[in-house]
Amino acid sequence: MTALLVILITLAGAFTTYRLAKLPKFNVIRASSLLTILFYFSVLLIENVLMSESRSSETAEFWATVFFGGSFVGMSAPHRFSYYLLTISSLCFAIIFMVLLPLLEGIGGALGCSAFISVAISHSFRMAVTKLEGA
Repeated sequence: MTALLVILITLAGAFTTYRLAKLPKFNVIRASSLLTILFYFSVLLIENVLMSESRSSETAEFWATVFFGGSFVGMSAPHRFSYYLLTISSLCFAIIFMVLLPLLEGIGGALGCSAFISVAISHSFRMAVTKLEGA
């Protein structure tokens, strides 16, 4: 269940950031920041009201981190990425997040590095397909 939520929240972070960044007066940084803050407070509010957990801030922090990582993926250049590649990058990020990030705990930049790796994988995939179609 947690893996499915990580995938869905990563996709939500990527797609909402990607779309919001296209609006006037927004850029990728503003979109990512605003959406992550709104997501964090929404999760914190939902957990405090519905679940009344004493550790709700820790749980909200985890899910906000997942969303923030997804928004890193959504910060990709729109002229280079389609929704299809954004989906592939998000799925790669979710897998990397679940496998690699626990091993890199305490290392700065692990979230951005994971997002970069996932975008690089999907961009390389696109380049390979384009090359094969042209050959």
